[in-house]
Amino acid sequence: MEPRDRPAVGVALLAAILLAAGAAAALVLTDRWPLAALATAVAAAAVTVTGRRAKYTEDRRLTFADSAAERTGDAVVLAAVAWATIEEPAVSAAALSALVLGYLATYMRAKATGLGFMVEESLIARGSRIGLVVLGLAWRDALGPALWAASAVSLFSVMREAVEVGRQREPA
Repeated sequence: MEPRDRPAVGVALLAAILLAAGAAAALVLTDRWPLAALATAVAAAAVTVTGRRAKYTEDRRLTFADSAAERTGDAVVLAAVAWATIEEPAVSAAALSALVLGYLATYMRAKATGLGFMVEESLIARGSRIGLVVLGLAWRDALGPALWAASAVSLFSVMREAVEVGRQREPA
């Protein structure tokens, strides 16, 4: 692939993430949970491809855009879930917890990197978190536990990144 073609592929993948997440949110809000799971899985596949592509090509713009699209997609889907389950406080709280802890993990990684520390995102944790959301949407009765588990994955990432920074020397 020609270097000039790379941005077009990245833009297409990012558009797929946002469109699929938007579709998933609309499906959640219209009470079509299995279809929302499918749309979220499409977004997750695009997130996985862009995350790997960004990591292995070391394209900083794609890394930035990938992170922004992932967080936006998460916000759209999880906010829709929180809204749709407002009468189920444990599930709604789990959706908000997954959303906030996902943002916190991203913030900590960005802050550490901005301060000169080396902190890498785990693509396994990223995939696990979104996979749990997909499973919860697919099996509506398991939505609460799946979202709490996704929250735990993000919390683990927060703690792992804090430990990574704590073990490093002060950046030069």
